Amino acid sequence: MKSDIVQQTQNLLNMIAKRDLNDDEKKQLIDETVDNFNSYINPGFLKYRKSFSPDYVAVEWADSGSTFTCVKGIEYIDCLGGYGIYNVGHRHPKVLKAVTDQLNRQALHSQELLDPLRGYLAKILADLTPGNLKYTFFTNSGTESVEGALKMALLATGRRTVIAAVGGFHGKSLGSLSATSKYETKRNKND
Repeated sequence: MKSDIVQQTQNLLNMIAKRDLNDDEKKQLIDETVDNFNSYINPGFLKYRKSFSPDYVAVEWADSGSTFTCVKGIEYIDCLGGYGIYNVGHRHPKVLKAVTDQLNRQALHSQELLDPLRGYLAKILADLTPGNLKYTFFTNSGTESVEGALKMALLATGRRTVIAAVGGFHGKSLGSLSATSKYETKRNKND
């Protein structure tokens, strides 16, 4: 079992290192990706993807600038911009250089020692924001940001009611789901 996992991991590292896949590798990657989503992530996830149907599957392979390419070589314009994380495009050379420089020195901070870059970024954000906005609450996702905003709203107002806009989506945590407009995600399944 352990040797199978080690081999699977090595196969993935080999795939990551490749620039191109042959037709058999493409088919295997597509089939295994769909199977992995169904078996290990959430079978319902595929139901809501525009990139998946019984007749068509788009599996990401590469990206550059404002586009990404699926395993089959079809290029797509990224109109979502990674929900905001690609505001300078995919793999922008200046971003790649900064990330590579940082990784070559230190991959991640320790969580215990003070991280100077976090302090510098917080100062820059304070300098950029209007009024007396001074403190930064760093998060790892939009959902975590929504959770923080809901907590601040509750503390500031004492109110527990959340107004949701039609078509709004704010994440999948309990708090952020309370701000979504999709009834099926909010209703009690026992009703």
